[in-house]
Amino acid sequence: MSMYLKFAIKIAKSTVVMFVPMYPLALHSHGPAYLIEVLMRLRFATLFLPTLLSAQSPTAIELLRANCTSCHGASVQMSNLRLDSRDGLLKGGAKGPVIVSGNAAESRLIKLVTHAAQPNMPPGRKLGDAEISTLRSWIDAGAAWPKEGGALEVKAPSWWSFRPVSKPAPPNGSAASPVDRFLNAKLAEHALTPASRASKAVLVRRAYYDLHGLAPTFEQAQKFINDPSPDAWPHLIDELLASPRYGEKWGRHWLDLVRYGDTAGFEQDPYILDAWRYRDYVIESFNSDKPYDRFVKEQIAGDEIYPDEPKARMGTGYFNVGTNRDMLYKVEDINRIEQLTDYTDTTSSVFMGLTVGCARCHDH
Repeated sequence: MSMYLKFAIKIAKSTVVMFVPMYPLALHSHGPAYLIEVLMRLRFATLFLPTLLSAQSPTAIELLRANCTSCHGASVQMSNLRLDSRDGLLKGGAKGPVIVSGNAAESRLIKLVTHAAQPNMPPGRKLGDAEISTLRSWIDAGAAWPKEGGALEVKAPSWWSFRPVSKPAPPNGSAASPVDRFLNAKLAEHALTPASRASKAVLVRRAYYDLHGLAPTFEQAQKFINDPSPDAWPHLIDELLASPRYGEKWGRHWLDLVRYGDTAGFEQDPYILDAWRYRDYVIESFNSDKPYDRFVKEQIAGDEIYPDEPKARMGTGYFNVGTNRDMLYKVEDINRIEQLTDYTDTTSSVFMGLTVGCARCHDH
């Protein structure tokens, strides 16, 4: 174990042992400054531990890639600035070049990362002294680039939701459904055999529970079981999808995502007496097989895009069915901020599958 790693672990252990048992007394005796000092020590020991574990210090180009190119790279160029190539560094952006080759002291990049100029970079933290020294030395030495004029290679995103949508060809097989052919190929790959075909009694219960959330009645089950038609199964599915129960069952999942509630609790219900209108709008949207893009537009901006369509405007009830703070008086400014934060967090997580909660404090 390196001396640096031992040092980081020692800081973490001593901080936790010292701080956690005596938090109330320490805060009372030493004030907020003591709390800040302790938290900064924990921040060092945890956030920078990966850096201490590194076998070697990062190069200047690796520092740019890790700290700068997400905002100043191929896909995003804030202030019209790219830091993923030597040409981009020399050309600069809205405020001119960011480096002067051979002269780190006059390079704007160094002034920004040392917080000698605004805005302080990178957002949220200051580079360590060793990292800044690496950048200084690199610029003073002429800011050499591995491939002159070339841009940093950006790795393709590995997380599944960031990958481009593709439509692979179904594997070869005898199954009529391409889905079954994919399944059969994976089963064969792992030397597995499909389960035996379910009986009609099992199938009808599965279909009702999946699409309606309710068990079939005896009569409904017998109707399917005694239907000899080869199309009995697709007919059953069509019948279940055409029922209002379908939207009531599956609309519930959407209502969970958008933090819907029929009640706000305590004495705040008067503010959401009409919440049921949004609930019914969601159910009807599912039952009418409304296109998803239209469904999204109606909720985010139905009053702006479809001002003359009352049903479409009901979608904006999405903004009024979450946490309500109107009963908290004399803090109206805080209420407004919390409300906007709720809108932003919910919209990003529901419609984009991404959270932007960090932007509340880290707004770069």
